[in-house]
Amino acid sequence: MATSALQTYSSFFQCLFDQPDRPGDRFYGAFSVFRAIDSRDVEQRPTHLPHIHDFAVIWDDDHDTRIIAVIEEMLMAGLLPGVQFIGEHKGSLTVILAARTYWKIDVEAYTKRVEALTGAVGDFWNVRLGMYDHGKGNLRIGHQCDFQEILGLDGEAEHAFLYTIDSMWNLGTKEWTCADVPEVPLPPGQFFAPRNRYKMRRSQLR
Repeated sequence: MATSALQTYSSFFQCLFDQPDRPGDRFYGAFSVFRAIDSRDVEQRPTHLPHIHDFAVIWDDDHDTRIIAVIEEMLMAGLLPGVQFIGEHKGSLTVILAARTYWKIDVEAYTKRVEALTGAVGDFWNVRLGMYDHGKGNLRIGHQCDFQEILGLDGEAEHAFLYTIDSMWNLGTKEWTCADVPEVPLPPGQFFAPRNRYKMRRSQLR
């Protein structure tokens, strides 16, 4: 059950949704959704204007909030864009990137850098890197999806749970559309605008 008042985890990014505890549930992890701002796109390339980045933290049973310090380090190092899901379990940090990010970066260098940044918690965490593609129909075929057992479930259950979080919160990197840019009118007879999860304007803020 979501808490009535969201916990402040960081002064660097905002918590949009917080479900830190699922008593009695041995199978599905609690999670929180966060929003950060970074002047990089989903491929971690610098951009002229800031982008919005939404991602989910999958909590372990001990709800180790030290992961927040590591995420802050990743944000300030330019390594957070592209992260869809991230979680820590028994000294291993699992980072699930958008498939587009995964194939554009040097994954070995990325993994080593994030491992170095885990030193922010006064410890060393091994880093496992996976990827996620939310393309249409991909819940069934699992193309470009490697979740590195971030939940410890079987493949289908893990995919379904993460897909649900992603679908509810439209995780990922988005361009901001300023208020002075007019909205495109709908064609005659069309009542709902098609959703573009990669663009966002004030009317869409949660």
